[in-house]
Amino acid sequence: MFSGIIYSIAEGLRGLRRARFSTTVSVFTIFLSLIIIAFFLIVIFNVRFIVLQIQSRMELEAFIDASFSEEQIEILKSQIEDLQGIEQVNYISKEKAAEIFREQVGHDIFEILDENPLPASFQIRLKPEYRSAALAKQVFENILSLDGIDEIIYRHDLLVLLEKYMHIFMLIIASLGGLLALSSIILVSNTIKLVIFSRRKIIEIMKLVGATRGFIRRPYIVEGIFQGFFGGGLAALFVYFVLKIVNIEIPDLILIDQRIYWVLVLLGIIFGFMGSIIALRKFLRY
Repeated sequence: MFSGIIYSIAEGLRGLRRARFSTTVSVFTIFLSLIIIAFFLIVIFNVRFIVLQIQSRMELEAFIDASFSEEQIEILKSQIEDLQGIEQVNYISKEKAAEIFREQVGHDIFEILDENPLPASFQIRLKPEYRSAALAKQVFENILSLDGIDEIIYRHDLLVLLEKYMHIFMLIIASLGGLLALSSIILVSNTIKLVIFSRRKIIEIMKLVGATRGFIRRPYIVEGIFQGFFGGGLAALFVYFVLKIVNIEIPDLILIDQRIYWVLVLLGIIFGFMGSIIALRKFLRY
């Protein structure tokens, strides 16, 4: 068993040397494809972070019935806090609302009016998992159904817009990434096909002397995996050094998930493995 694995690895490496030009083209194609995929992943990660930041800052403001006493307001606050999806509820009194108005506008409301027309309200923050448009609307309806809530203001339209464009963006990125992945797999497959074709007589002899299907196939699978590994490894190194330079020149410009480098290597191996399997299915069916 162990000797068979050693043979497969050795033959796979020899196969890379035999078809140097086509191997180089395959590795380079995987390398380029993964660099572009890495760019897509980084963009997705950063766009998603921005969207989450916008969602985290969004709050519902629920205006309280002016006839409610302080005791009733406390009970109402507790009722809201007990609802699903509520992370935090802050009470803003009429006086506090007047202070906020003065800070934001620069004028005291009593310079314009004789009495404070601003209603008391609750500023409500949702739990992260409830910040989607659909779930935020559910919470909105639950709060609005409570006795003592006159009106609720929140940016439902902005949440819908964010989710809509995020969905379109992800669809475009996934489609482009899929095409790049497919092109890499096809090129690896073609390289393996060339190697199999060049060794077709040796393969026929191996079949005649009783070599098993797995014994013949394994070296080509290993070859495809190596192509993917080299392409993925080069892409990971390239992306690492480029991002390092960018972050030195412009700190904190790009947020990076450190797992991306391992993802690139893994994707390269998957591309190589898939390419070799496709080639073997066509040329070694017995």
